[in-house]
Amino acid sequence: MGSEIEQDRRHVFVYGSLMYLPVWAQVVKGVYPCQNAIAKGFQRLAVPGETYPAMVESQGTQVQGLLWLDVLQDDMKRLDEFEGPEYARREISVTLNTSGETMQVDTYIWLNPAALTRELWSVSQFEAEGLQAFLDRHMGNWNSTGQRK
Repeated sequence: MGSEIEQDRRHVFVYGSLMYLPVWAQVVKGVYPCQNAIAKGFQRLAVPGETYPAMVESQGTQVQGLLWLDVLQDDMKRLDEFEGPEYARREISVTLNTSGETMQVDTYIWLNPAALTRELWSVSQFEAEGLQAFLDRHMGNWNSTGQRK
């Protein structure tokens, strides 16, 4: 039975709005531990007209993000719905900042890189201006509707 429980849980690397508890806690129902991690071979780009980023493959670059640990399947489904059709959940390797350990985890990869400019997404700008705009525009009644606006 223990292995069934472990199979029902996934580690999830996030790199944008889901790094912030005001967003994360509205999407998932569970409480999960997290650690800082790096995804090597990826780049975090701004999505034109939005405050959230996209992550795409890019040799020689890396993305600093947050790794949520042991996320239950029900919450994984909520995350899939939240990310929507612009992203695909995919398994990648990340490196933990504290230990240097490499782990296989799930993350959300942007499906249409041609729609992006090469502008990098700014964590500091999101924290200063974008988080509240993101909450206002995309969260709304997330918990009651189960859908992203």
